[in-house]
Amino acid sequence: MPENTKNISRMNFLETRGAVVFGEVVYAPGGVCGPRKQDNFQMVVIHRGSLTLRVDKAEIAVGPGQAILLTPNHREHFLFARECETHHSWCAIRPAAIPAKMRRFFRSVRKPAPFDSHLATLLKLGKSTISSFPASDPLGEGFCLGVGLALFFGFALAVQTGGSPKKAGDEALARMEDFISREYSKPLQLADMATAACVSPQHLLKLFRDRKLSTPTNYLYEKRLETAADLLSHTGLSIGEIADRCGFTNPFHFSRKFRQAYGQSPRAWRAKAWSGGA
Repeated sequence: MPENTKNISRMNFLETRGAVVFGEVVYAPGGVCGPRKQDNFQMVVIHRGSLTLRVDKAEIAVGPGQAILLTPNHREHFLFARECETHHSWCAIRPAAIPAKMRRFFRSVRKPAPFDSHLATLLKLGKSTISSFPASDPLGEGFCLGVGLALFFGFALAVQTGGSPKKAGDEALARMEDFISREYSKPLQLADMATAACVSPQHLLKLFRDRKLSTPTNYLYEKRLETAADLLSHTGLSIGEIADRCGFTNPFHFSRKFRQAYGQSPRAWRAKAWSGGA
């Protein structure tokens, strides 16, 4: 089956280790992929925009914040949103790497479903670590396969069980978390986070209180500091560059917040991480 793609704005990421592929791409408005024959088990996650997916004779709508699990030997045609860019990620696994019982289970998952924050963490782990393993490294290939299978099983179980029971406001918090995961480097205010969650600032604060959480602003700083700690451990970026990338006003502000959270300066954290002590 010939595969045709058009209107790709940019390929953000594409890495293969053994039987697993992680990728991320942005399609311009009106982008198309296919028709094609699917060879692998593949999860497609829509971050922004939308997807009309034609599988054999069926047509399936996949919206932002949703994912769908595709299975081999079907004819697929991807039609992305006409009015805006569509940003999506995917994880594909070769059938031979998946035990037969698991393959049957995955084939039973036929519809799109919300892609929650726990699954997003697995996807982020796969995309962030796959390139750190050398090609043909058996440990790296096994790790990536394990992450991919965990991602598939987590999604399939959520579809099969209908997801865990949701409290009122969970969707609003999920929207806020997704917004912060993308925009944490910007000078965000409570009003910005509430707008992203589609609630008022007062209601967003109440949602946090009801769940005995801290505050939206503290959640934002936790995300910034978590990202900063990872950059300190795994990159050679300067303290100033990390502060800027993670949304801090200046390096002094960053250092003060980091010490409050982790009990040591950013430089001490990096020195310990690079010496193998973190």
